[in-house]
Amino acid sequence: MREKMNRKLCAIVVLMLTLSPTSVAFGQQADATIVTSAAQYHLGDKDQILMTVNVWGYVQKPGQYVVPRNTDLISLISFAGGPIDGADLAKVSIIRGGEQSLAYNGHDATNGRSQKVPIIEANVKESLKTGEIWNIPILQAGDTVLIPQSRGHKIKGFFGLNSMFSVIAAFASVVVIMDRLAN
Repeated sequence: MREKMNRKLCAIVVLMLTLSPTSVAFGQQADATIVTSAAQYHLGDKDQILMTVNVWGYVQKPGQYVVPRNTDLISLISFAGGPIDGADLAKVSIIRGGEQSLAYNGHDATNGRSQKVPIIEANVKESLKTGEIWNIPILQAGDTVLIPQSRGHKIKGFFGLNSMFSVIAAFASVVVIMDRLAN
């Protein structure tokens, strides 16, 4: 009788081990979404929750930063050394890449549909000028902040100092040639 009991127990254990990987594989997709969201946060010193965000564009030190959760846009720009000459703080974009974002293959992680990633526009220049910092966005894990070049700086770069001297010299040459041809 004891031998029969051991055989049944062994059969149950083998059956459970055989079915276990199958159930894990079926449950993997739903669990991956949850793990991905939680994996975007880190635990720092003194049990502080941290998150990773990216800064691109016209700041002193663009790159990837690990910052405290609930960091606002102005604080992140400060972490990156502040804006550099030519930064257009009126047109800062935040590409939302956190919990609401898409899977790495460009599809919605829950149902496989293609969707656009949310982009938030922020006018940091106006907020600092008026003192209305309440409308400065709070960042989420995985966000990418883009600080573009201002239009004036682009034009200045195109018509740089050397270009301006070249235009003036060419104009002066035309004036001198016209004067000599007239005499």
